[in-house]
Amino acid sequence: MGNLGLVLVCLVVGFFARRTGRFPKATPDVLGRIVIDVALPALTVITIHELRIAPGAAHELALLLATPFVVFALSVALLAVARRVFALSRETVACLLLTAGLANTSFVGFPLVEALFGREGLARAVVVDQGQFLVLATFGIASASLGKGEARPSARALAGRLVVFPPFLAFVAALALRPVALPAALVLVLEKLAALVVPLALIAVGFQLELDRRVLATERRNLILGLGLRLVVAPAVIAALLHFAYGPLSLAAEVAIAESAMAPMVTGAVLAMESKLEPRLATAMVAIGVPLSLVSVPLWASLSARL
Repeated sequence: MGNLGLVLVCLVVGFFARRTGRFPKATPDVLGRIVIDVALPALTVITIHELRIAPGAAHELALLLATPFVVFALSVALLAVARRVFALSRETVACLLLTAGLANTSFVGFPLVEALFGREGLARAVVVDQGQFLVLATFGIASASLGKGEARPSARALAGRLVVFPPFLAFVAALALRPVALPAALVLVLEKLAALVVPLALIAVGFQLELDRRVLATERRNLILGLGLRLVVAPAVIAALLHFAYGPLSLAAEVAIAESAMAPMVTGAVLAMESKLEPRLATAMVAIGVPLSLVSVPLWASLSARL
């Protein structure tokens, strides 16, 4: 309950920080950059280095990494059908792929997973987030380009984005350092930096929460379609697949379900807005999806514990 309370407090602090007028508009950009370039790499190193996977259970890592790819593929298939049924524009489909197809597995996902599953669950959430970033850096960027009517970016360009992403570099370093005992002083520094992820990320998200009521009227159908896919259909499919494949769910499977139920990814929404792909819809997906996920994710966690 304390961790969930921290989630709510930080979101509220961010929400009202914007309205006081005492913080610059670039506040979420600065906070997000600190999280991505400093705090998240530290969290990645410390959690992946401490992650303990039972012998013969390497499939758990594959499961965690694959979950975001399965969800995105599901989103592509369902939105292709929805485009025909509802005559959706290319821009709308691309926007929904970047929001409904991509989950907020870090900024919102980490604090919620830690609150629900503890430190062991958080370590597995970091692995899911690496898979989510791979989806964003490849299929997400390609979706944005195609939505704008541009040519699909080359594999070289996508790989270039990947190798300079600090959390990915930290993930590779953490895997390489797993056989090595980290000095106590370094662990202490990493833990202090990692502790910044939750408050700074959630304050940044809260700062950006804003919804124009007129958007609800004009985008109601697309919001129902996108949020239904993101918060209900995606976790339901992942839960069904994992239960069918494994029977009683492991901690890794429960974390995979919870992460697949997270709110739309803020970065995906920003990419949609920068690409001029229905920016009002992208903003509304995040503004409505984040508060709803604070209720829906615990419900999915409770359900998965019974499977």
